[in-house]
Amino acid sequence: MTALDLETSPRTTRLVRNWWPVPLAIAVALVAQDMLLSSRYDVGGHAAEHLAGAAVPFMAAAVLFVILWATPPARRQIDVLLAAAGWLATTLLVMLGNLRVIDDLVAAGHSHTPTSAIPDVADHGLANSAMWYGVAASLLLVAVLRLRRHIGNRATIGAAFVSVLFPPWIIPGAGVVVLAIVRCVARHRGRRP
Repeated sequence: MTALDLETSPRTTRLVRNWWPVPLAIAVALVAQDMLLSSRYDVGGHAAEHLAGAAVPFMAAAVLFVILWATPPARRQIDVLLAAAGWLATTLLVMLGNLRVIDDLVAAGHSHTPTSAIPDVADHGLANSAMWYGVAASLLLVAVLRLRRHIGNRATIGAAFVSVLFPPWIIPGAGVVVLAIVRCVARHRGRRP
């Protein structure tokens, strides 16, 4: 049997046809992140940690896209859209705060200094506070999706739990990722919100 003899099954074709937006959204987010951040900064040590934190809006945009794609009625509900925009805005604040820290470190000549040896030369105020705003905004998004009955009680509790307990310096409001997974599973099973 040669590679040309292989045919895709109808199930594979249906899977690709139904789910292509998810990997596309992730790929676009990764390419945008690489083009806008990684190619601009050559940093290591503490500055590289802040560069990783600055990437959160790209992931947030992809996650919100997936939630809205998997929940078509939510695209027409202004409260859901405002809560989603609020969470995205807080991740943009996280990015801005982290980029300010990176710029301060580079200007002070500490672009590759490890965290343990970094002097207090950068203002971490916005970077530190914005991540907590992201947690609060994610809880608001969880509440709005529950009020609109797009998610159930278990998903609400799980997403809120993850948002509060997952370290916000990694993903502020990580419970939104739980929401995306829950909505994709519901879409796959054919449940309407």
